[in-house]
Amino acid sequence: MGWACATAGMPGMTVSLQMPYQRPVPLEVPLRVRAHVTGTEGRKVYVAGSITTEEDPSTVLVAAEGVFVTRPRARPSPVSRVSMALTARRSSRAR
Repeated sequence: MGWACATAGMPGMTVSLQMPYQRPVPLEVPLRVRAHVTGTEGRKVYVAGSITTEEDPSTVLVAAEGVFVTRPRARPSPVSRVSMALTARRSSRAR
């Protein structure tokens, strides 16, 4: 489900994850794992997903819902602000 967030351009950390098993998950059988972003609210990203077998993709074995939170937008540190100011000053002198 984290990959769904990242693929949608919103990588984040897991806040909560619910995965109720609806049926037994067989061993040594190819599985299909799907997830997609269902919504956002501020930095929160809501994701839903499921696990089925490749043979029977219409029968959900595991349904999942999760909430992820993205990183806050990075603000330049005081050191980088000074560096940007010096770079801007140098480029204006070169003109």
